[in-house]
Amino acid sequence: MNIGHVIKILRLQRKMTQEQIALEADMATSNVSRIEKGLRQPSQKVLQRLAIALNTKPSILYAASERPITDISDFLEKEVYEEKIEEERDEQYIDQLLLSHETQSLLKLFSELTPHNKTLMLEQLKTLHRWQNRVGQ
Repeated sequence: MNIGHVIKILRLQRKMTQEQIALEADMATSNVSRIEKGLRQPSQKVLQRLAIALNTKPSILYAASERPITDISDFLEKEVYEEKIEEERDEQYIDQLLLSHETQSLLKLFSELTPHNKTLMLEQLKTLHRWQNRVGQ
């Protein structure tokens, strides 16, 4: 198991330099180099900082390091893609929780309209809003 090799592959996939990773992880560039070459094993704390710098989780780094060397790159690309999908799904879920039930219903109905009817609906809504502001004054 060479976690340094995994870190290097992920760094290259992210198009980052050792200096950038070191800066993000608050460590010396020489330490990143030694870890990538397998001359030094990172502590849990260092691994956590490296994972954050690489925008991933330590568990992904460990899982990738258990793979055959020829599979690591594909594994990391797949994991990164799945993480991105999961983050987007989480953001959508949070957005839905923040919207009231009425707002969610309105957005759902609006999304089902034809483009022409969406334009008409927006114009009607703007007119209603202007009328409401005039009456409320």
